Amino acid sequence: MLLLRRSLTILIILLAVYPLGAQSPEIPEDISKVATRAMQFLKMEVGAEAAALGGARVAGVNDLSALHWNPAGLSHLTRQSFYGTYTSLYAGIQHGFVAYGTQIGRSDYLGVSITYLNSGEMEVTTLEFPEGSGEFFTVSDIAIGLSYSRKLTDRLSVGGTVKMAHESIWRESATAFAFDIGSQFNTGIKGIHLGMAITNFSTKVKFDGPDLTIDVDTDPTYSGNPNTEARLNTEEWSLPLVFRMGIMLDILGPESEILQNPVHRLTWSFDANDPMDHFLRFNTGLEYAFRDMLALRAGYHINYDQAGFSAGIGLDLDLNSMPLNIDYAFVSYGLLGFVNQVSIQVGF
Repeated sequence: MLLLRRSLTILIILLAVYPLGAQSPEIPEDISKVATRAMQFLKMEVGAEAAALGGARVAGVNDLSALHWNPAGLSHLTRQSFYGTYTSLYAGIQHGFVAYGTQIGRSDYLGVSITYLNSGEMEVTTLEFPEGSGEFFTVSDIAIGLSYSRKLTDRLSVGGTVKMAHESIWRESATAFAFDIGSQFNTGIKGIHLGMAITNFSTKVKFDGPDLTIDVDTDPTYSGNPNTEARLNTEEWSLPLVFRMGIMLDILGPESEILQNPVHRLTWSFDANDPMDHFLRFNTGLEYAFRDMLALRAGYHINYDQAGFSAGIGLDLDLNSMPLNIDYAFVSYGLLGFVNQVSIQVGF
C-alpha cells in the first residue's frame, strides 16, 4: 500500500509539472508548433541501444544513456561506470554523448554527462553573395548535466537532472538552464515496467553576439547625415520540452511471467512522446537476447518526419570482472539516408 501511494505521488508530480511547459500562448492553436523551440540537439537519440529500439527507452533504460532519456534509470548501476556514444549524422554533422555514474549511498546514485553537436564548416551566403562569400562558419552545441537518482523501494526509482545548454551559430550564441525529472516503476504485474520523464524544462534563451550590431540611416530622405549604430533585437525561445511515457514487458525470459526461459529473452518496449514543438509521436522496439550476452534489436519510429526503421546489435562482456557493453545501431532517416551509432559502457 505504501508503494502504491508513493507511485501515485510521483505520477501526480510529473503530470502536474508537465502542463507548466505545455502552455504556449504565443502560438495559436491553428498554427503548427514545428520549429518553435531552440537547441534541437537536446532531442536527438542518445545511445545505440535506444536508437536500435526505435527510441523506446524511457521505461527500460538501465545504462548511463539514462542521463538523457530518464534520470531514474541511473539507479540500475551496479558499479561506477563510464559511457560514451558517437553518431555520424547526415550532412557531416557529428553528435556525441559521454557520461560517468556511481553509487553514493545505499539507494542513491550520481551522474554527470556532456552532450555535444558540431555541424562542420558551412560557407556563408548573403544577398550579395548567394553562392558563397568565401567565409565559413559552424554551428556547435554543448549541454552539461548533473543527475541524481534514488531507489525509493525495490520497485520504484526517481531521478532528476539539472543542466546548462549552450549553442553557438557563427559569432552569435545563447545559453539556457534546464532540468529533467523521471521515474521508473516495476508494477509486479506480468513483468510490466513503466517509465515517465519530462526533459528540457527550461529558462528562455536569446541569441546575442557582435553581428547583431549594425549601422542604420535613421533618415534616408536627407543625404550626408551619418549612420547611427543600432542593435538588432532577437526573440526569446524555450528549449524543446518533451513528455515521455513508456512500457516495457519481457514476453520471454528468466523473469517473464508469460513464457519463462533461462537462456532466451524477448523484450517489447513502447513509448509515447509528446514534444512541445511537434506532433505526438510513438516509438516501439523488440530485443532478443541470448544469455543476456548477445542482443539483437529492431524498432520503428511512428509519426516522425524522416526517422523510420532501426536495428542493431549488442554485446555484454565480462573482462576480468570488468563489465563491458558494446552496442551498434543504424536508423533509416528516409531521404537523408542511414545513420550509424556506436556506444560503449565500461564498469570498474
